[in-house]
Amino acid sequence: MKKKVLVLSLGRTNSLPLYAENIVSNFESLDFDILVSKNRSLKNPVVKSKEIITYSNKLSFFFNTLIYLPILILCLLPKIRKDYKALYLPYKHFWDLPFIFLFKLFNKEVIFTAHDGVLHKGERNWLTQSMNNCRLKMAKKVVYLTEYTRRHVERELGIVVNYEIVPHPIIENKFVEFNSKKDRTNNLLFLGRIDKYKGVELLMESAIILENSFDKLIIAGKSLYDVNYLKHDKIEVLDKYLSEEEIGKLLSWADVLILPYTEATQSGVISLGIYAELPMVCTNVGGFSEQLAMDECFWCEPNSESLVNAIIDSLSNQEKRKNIKKALIKKKSRLSWNNTAAQIEDLLI
Repeated sequence: MKKKVLVLSLGRTNSLPLYAENIVSNFESLDFDILVSKNRSLKNPVVKSKEIITYSNKLSFFFNTLIYLPILILCLLPKIRKDYKALYLPYKHFWDLPFIFLFKLFNKEVIFTAHDGVLHKGERNWLTQSMNNCRLKMAKKVVYLTEYTRRHVERELGIVVNYEIVPHPIIENKFVEFNSKKDRTNNLLFLGRIDKYKGVELLMESAIILENSFDKLIIAGKSLYDVNYLKHDKIEVLDKYLSEEEIGKLLSWADVLILPYTEATQSGVISLGIYAELPMVCTNVGGFSEQLAMDECFWCEPNSESLVNAIIDSLSNQEKRKNIKKALIKKKSRLSWNNTAAQIEDLLI
């Protein structure tokens, strides 16, 4: 019997489950099973999937990790030993380490996509970084999304592994309305999960400086720490997990997408911006320059003066905005899920 690959996609929120689901749905010949979280917020149909309970809060995380997870692994143990030839982890999750150890115990391959090899501020502590180091070291091959991430891991962690660079494909959103604007607006958008390294405070500080230059700034995404949001008539905060429809409507509303990150590896938000053909203001940090060329974005440094100047340029330089949009349309055609899935599939067959 032809052996399968087990795919774990146990995330509940943000774009990582969508990343995994889009990849497996574009596999052409690989035989696989995928475990997905029954608690995930976006419940799109997933091919060959089995839903499992993960957790919805700290209390359920504690009990399900101690009780449900061991039972689940025991039930899967015969299939892990006999039916599966490899484990594919499209991203990290707290529950993936027991699976990694079991697959290694039975001399099976582990392929791990490291979106962030060195974890960001706010995510990183001794435990989480040690867990990530373990994933990197135990994988037969690590998939990096940018060359920057690979170099950062080798430089900061001293971990040198077999690797493949597979860029992040475009994240599609069926609710984006192209060319829907009838009136000229100057709307700014920050989108995505809010963590300390994403520069929300820097953005708000800059917005106050240039308050007469834009119509409205929306900061949309669930915060992972206690953000001191500034109260201003032109700043609206949507501090929550966003549905796909809400994301699509926000991308359709915005004129410029702002990524004021103080550090980064790569960003799924950039992929959404490319799909929406939306001009972006990005700080030149981490692997952003591998996702966008110099003529595909309004670039700046992660400080208030540079960010203010870039936002002003993005709102006033209509010719550059048109050229950026044309460039993003071309880029969108190249970064398909088919290409990404094919590269991953080659590693697993």
